[in-house]
Amino acid sequence: MRRERRPNAGMALILALFAAIVILGALTIIVTRVHSIRINTDHAVGEVKLSEACQAGIDLAIEQLWNQYIIGNGNTTGNLASYRVFLDGFVPNNEDLNFNGIQDEGEFDRNGNGVFEINAPVEVVSASDPIALDGGAMLTSVLVSRTDDITGSDLRIWSTATFQGRSRTATQTVRVGGALFHGFEYAVLANNINCILCHAEFLSLDMHLNTDPEKYGTFDRIKIASLESLMVRPTGNDGAHSRVAGSVYTRGRVYRETGANLPAAALANSTFRGYQFSSANGKLLQDNTGELAVASFQNAGACEDGILDQFANLYMDYPTDPDLMTDGNLPESFPAPFPDDNNNRIVDDQEFATVMNSANGSISFELDPSEIGGSITGGVAYGVPTGSVYGGGNSLPTASNGALASLANNGYYDGNLILVGTEHDPIVIDHTVAINGDLIIKGPVKGWGQMLVRGNTYVIGDVTYADAPGEFGVAEDGRENGLALTSGGSILMGDYLTNRGKNNRGDNGKWQGRFIDVRNEHRTVNCNDGTTTDIGYFDDGVVDAGWAVGDEGMFSFTTSELMLFNRMENLKAQADPSYTPRYYRIRPTQPIYEYVGTDEHAISYFDPAVEIIGDLTGAVIHDLNPANYWMSEEQLRHFWWADEMSRTTRSPWRFDGLLYSNNSIFGITRSKGRHNSNTFGQMDLRGAIVAADLGMLVPGRDFSVPRRGLKLYYDKRVNRFLRVEDTTRVEFRRVVYRMARNAPI
Repeated sequence: MRRERRPNAGMALILALFAAIVILGALTIIVTRVHSIRINTDHAVGEVKLSEACQAGIDLAIEQLWNQYIIGNGNTTGNLASYRVFLDGFVPNNEDLNFNGIQDEGEFDRNGNGVFEINAPVEVVSASDPIALDGGAMLTSVLVSRTDDITGSDLRIWSTATFQGRSRTATQTVRVGGALFHGFEYAVLANNINCILCHAEFLSLDMHLNTDPEKYGTFDRIKIASLESLMVRPTGNDGAHSRVAGSVYTRGRVYRETGANLPAAALANSTFRGYQFSSANGKLLQDNTGELAVASFQNAGACEDGILDQFANLYMDYPTDPDLMTDGNLPESFPAPFPDDNNNRIVDDQEFATVMNSANGSISFELDPSEIGGSITGGVAYGVPTGSVYGGGNSLPTASNGALASLANNGYYDGNLILVGTEHDPIVIDHTVAINGDLIIKGPVKGWGQMLVRGNTYVIGDVTYADAPGEFGVAEDGRENGLALTSGGSILMGDYLTNRGKNNRGDNGKWQGRFIDVRNEHRTVNCNDGTTTDIGYFDDGVVDAGWAVGDEGMFSFTTSELMLFNRMENLKAQADPSYTPRYYRIRPTQPIYEYVGTDEHAISYFDPAVEIIGDLTGAVIHDLNPANYWMSEEQLRHFWWADEMSRTTRSPWRFDGLLYSNNSIFGITRSKGRHNSNTFGQMDLRGAIVAADLGMLVPGRDFSVPRRGLKLYYDKRVNRFLRVEDTTRVEFRRVVYRMARNAPI
């Protein structure tokens, strides 16, 4: 009997078969995925092991490069010279960065010893003697190369490891050099701040340039700081009617013009004010029109553990312990901009020779000589060799000499230098340029670089960026403009030589006298005793003689400031016999003066509180005059006179860039009401001012209150302009870490 097959039984068989296939497929996928995951996991584990092994090799090298130095130095650090002695026994210097055995473009004598050094990396671990690590990885190669510059050593480490047939190489660059100076985070930083606060406004450049309402409230506050003293006139018409769009930091004494201490409460009620910013992130607060709101200075509060609050607008007695600096790093001193290996506070010949040898930049001009003439004036680079004098009379040079070729080809000039840029032919700077002497400068600047001046710098007119119309820091060809001007001597902006005025014994009272007229060559006025006196710019007796002459004793603003600086240095020397004081004077024939009065400053050599410092044992004397009078003071005054006479009415003095000196920066403009100057007592500075001693008088146009003489717009790019390191104490910094394809050899 034949049994019939039921249709649903066949269907069930098909479904079962299909299910089996699906299950088998799923199992296959799972097995494959598990296998893949295992492979990926093994690979990831291997990569981690390789990375850790490479890092172990780097740590091994650092232990020899840094930790052994610390141990051998008594578990502390020394100066850069001591570290270089240690390093010389381990790895030689190498300036051949691509290890091809020749000096290529962009490679130069970085340490300034006069030799381009070519040395292969040193083996810490070699393939012939590898190191087995826990976990199965093998360290097969560790190489170290060293490249010195004038303030430290860059050490590049290559570490190669293998694991299960795979190999990886990691590179780590570390720097052992002078402690990094953080002063360029400040719009103004000085040991002592006084006159600059009288009639000034300190703002963010980014905020000032902004035209987009959507960006209101997104700009960072700025900072100004004094490390030893801050003088503020708190009230009255002559009060400090200044504004700071950010925070003020002080250490040491805060006092008023009478010499009396100024507590935080009195400062909060003074005419010296700030602008409001967020206490959460430090962003400046702007209304819907972009305006800022004025705020009184309120000293920072502290938590229960004594830690200062962040984002206050005033920090009196700001800590020196880095762990307690809750609102940012504030330096304790001003390192020399160049190596000061013997710590004598003087730029010696050999110390500056390394700066010149390591200069890698250039100064040039763009106009072809055939284009110069008629209505177009070319830029000028004119050198005066050391031991020679400028023979151009009372006028600036109109053509370059051999200094231009040296600056363009070598990046330095060995002597004193005059640089003049013009609207049609700006000074073009690229990278680092060194001047082994004094510098006289004026005019537009194009390009990105730094000028390292061994001596004094005399700014005899506006120095501004050659920017495209409507732009800042950008030339018409798209090139970025940025300048750092640093001096081993002082920087003098404006006529520091001319007296405030003239008086005689018949002009009783400290502030009597007749102001010098800076726009008239000769002018006679009446005195209180019925006599007359000559106050024209080129009349007799208007230049600071360095002492009283006859009945006339009034001196320059510069002298009033250097007397204050000298007093501070003398007090330090009295307190610490091992301290090396640095004293200032106008010229070598002048005594070293100090002012021991309790009020703001003196204005006359007849003041009984003006004293001469007699004991100069071990002191460093810094003169403001051109070295060995290669340029006479009379010639300098003629340059400033020509600049004044070229100015149209209400033409502020202008400077773009960073100004740095571990000595002094003196700056002065003169008012219209008192001195008849077309600057109207105003200065616009877009950049930053950082100097150990800062003496600036920018009084504004007349006697009106309030008035803003100085407008300083902090350009945060200054942090990129110049790197200064204090080589008296070295520190270790990791810089760059990355995985590499292979080692250099």
